[in-house]
Amino acid sequence: MNSIRLVRNSVTVLLVLLGGLFLVSSRTLGQEASPARPSHIHDGDCDELGQIIQPLTALTVPVGQVSGNKDAVVAEAAFTVIPLSLDELLATDHALKVHLSKEQIQIYLACGDIGGTVDANGALIVGMKELDNSGYTGIAYLAPAGDGGTSVSVLIAKVLSGGTPESATEAAQAAAATPAAASEPQLVDVSLTEFAIDMPTTVPAGKVRFNVTNNGAVPHSFVLEGEGISKRLANNVPPGGSAKLNADLKPGAYTVYCPVGEGAHRAKGMEVTLTVT
Repeated sequence: MNSIRLVRNSVTVLLVLLGGLFLVSSRTLGQEASPARPSHIHDGDCDELGQIIQPLTALTVPVGQVSGNKDAVVAEAAFTVIPLSLDELLATDHALKVHLSKEQIQIYLACGDIGGTVDANGALIVGMKELDNSGYTGIAYLAPAGDGGTSVSVLIAKVLSGGTPESATEAAQAAAATPAAASEPQLVDVSLTEFAIDMPTTVPAGKVRFNVTNNGAVPHSFVLEGEGISKRLANNVPPGGSAKLNADLKPGAYTVYCPVGEGAHRAKGMEVTLTVT
């Protein structure tokens, strides 16, 4: 019963917070059915996610007749009680991520770095920032639950800054013409299998986000070395899993490889040369 009351309280707090966050400068996109959005808690942070440590309930949007103010922002929500305490989540870096769908698990909508000031009730409010120009932002509310667990409530909504849904195309075109859009990292998809790395071998210089997906049957990882840079994923990627690695690349030649098996995977062919122009 205590867990149920905590979840209900979480819903109330989040609805109030989201009302203030979204209604200031946005209008609703309408209440439409959407696929369930998988969500997980990871080691690491939103820029460089590590392994999944806790799956969460998938987010869904309410389906049915729309009531009340036609300009209300409809949120997708999920509520989960997990066996980890908030102290455990705050002891090291963790992040909470929401995916587009189970079928497109490699596409991210929003992510929140778990941290901040714990309130008098022992709860924490985390902002969920937009990922990959998805248009989704939101809030996560983490509160103590019974038996040392944590009640995790996640709400996201897709919003447009001013204007109506019909202005989405114009807004996107305007954003693409601004310097801010130019500073967004280039997205590079990487597929890991036994024993190959499938990815573009040439990219322009600048900020790059590698979307690494393990399409194989055993764990793999991803290392990028060259031109004074040496970066790797925080954790191995399990079969079917995904992770991201960000880098700011200058022109030159880089080596990409899988370090798993103390070089065994690399020796079997999991190595490519990346040319940055």
